[in-house]
Amino acid sequence: MTSDWARFGVEPGWSFAVRHRVRWSECDPFGHANHRAYFEWFEEARNRYLEAVGLAPLSPDNPGPVIAETGIRYHRPLVYADEILVTARTVRLGHTSFEMEYAVWRDGLCALGRAVLILVINATGEKTPLPPELRERMLARDPAAGEAVIPGRGHSPRARNL
Repeated sequence: MTSDWARFGVEPGWSFAVRHRVRWSECDPFGHANHRAYFEWFEEARNRYLEAVGLAPLSPDNPGPVIAETGIRYHRPLVYADEILVTARTVRLGHTSFEMEYAVWRDGLCALGRAVLILVINATGEKTPLPPELRERMLARDPAAGEAVIPGRGHSPRARNL
């Protein structure tokens, strides 16, 4: 997929991507991609990324991630039928949480997003530690996620500010 990455203008440091074409239903009356669509694209990239690193499908019996915090910075608008690439990576691993970044690309960066996710036991809603094997697979894909965190803030020093 790396040939696609160059075509879309993806900067180095991303480890996962999914292609998408902006649908009419994702646009506002002026034909611009609605802000809601970006969250849906990030969700799709996140779910496919987590499947790729072996997080079990969501069910009451398996721990799963819930979003504690999220945000997006828009750089350039997208319109109906634009072909885009949505990238994802893990930028920080905590004890029970992790932080991901997402980006939308079309001839360069169009939007940058992030989310802090907490792993919970679905049946009870209680936080649970990231399993060592999941942590290892995430670090294998995104080694920078293991860099030191800022004490008390939980953010990776290399993560971009939104």
